[in-house]
Amino acid sequence: MLSPVQERTLVELMGSRDERPVFRRSLREDLLGELERRVAPAVERLPPERSLWVTKARLTDLHLRCEGLFVANELDEAPFDYSMPLAIGNLVHRTIEAGVSAPDRSEAELVDAALIHLRRDDPRFDAFVSDLPVVERADLEAEAVRQVVLFRATFPPLQRSWTPAVEVPLKAEVAEGRVVLYARPDLCLGSADPDEPMRARRLIVELKTGTERPEHDEDLRFYALAATLRLGVPPFRVATLLLGSGTWRVHDVTEDLLRGAVRRIGDGCVRAAALLAGERPSLRPGPWCRWCPRAQTCPASSVRGAGGDARE
Repeated sequence: MLSPVQERTLVELMGSRDERPVFRRSLREDLLGELERRVAPAVERLPPERSLWVTKARLTDLHLRCEGLFVANELDEAPFDYSMPLAIGNLVHRTIEAGVSAPDRSEAELVDAALIHLRRDDPRFDAFVSDLPVVERADLEAEAVRQVVLFRATFPPLQRSWTPAVEVPLKAEVAEGRVVLYARPDLCLGSADPDEPMRARRLIVELKTGTERPEHDEDLRFYALAATLRLGVPPFRVATLLLGSGTWRVHDVTEDLLRGAVRRIGDGCVRAAALLAGERPSLRPGPWCRWCPRAQTCPASSVRGAGGDARE
């Protein structure tokens, strides 16, 4: 028996098989050809030994945040470092994945098991957790439990027949590998249709613990295109689920949506290649200054001289 909230998710978000579209077989090749044409000017400006990796975060830096942040990250000016929100997100995803195999275990039990496996499999995560004070480590586990409770209250139990998969790596090479699209959506439900291969049966969901942001819709379109290029068939729907409120933003996948993603990626690649070739970036201060490696030297920084902790 499902709760009213779970039933609403099943009906309104996941939908029925009859609602899922059938796409034409040539769609993937058409999209790939259009994307290759659009990134061709970027490829011409890249050094022969360099490939351009395209992710949702890099596109957001280019289009919505600050080109200086994009350049700093692209040049690896700051090493990767775990933060508490990132650690919580990874722990929540691993816990949800564990819950598929153990639906009767409590959220706290699943978090404990996921924490052990994540520390074993990811040395950087293990080092981050090891350095946390006892109280903050407890906060990490408690927040993960809260988020999993909210997920379970919103989603119907994930059945094996839905082939649920967490953080599925989607990699698509364009222009003989000179441009690479890479995505890892939080949750993918569904698989190929054995009777009608071009019928869309996958639902891609991003889980968010905060508020809605302008980039969330663009992230979903990027996921839809990456999935189409990698798997050959588009998902039927992409959605952002806000765990706090149990609400979602949904996009039914169409050819127009996918072509819009192609245009945005093409524009982003052309601009990225220009910046990497030495063009001056357009600087735009904002909350992202707090995690930019150039925060203390950038003339437009909103946190310069504040140790990287000041707000706008």
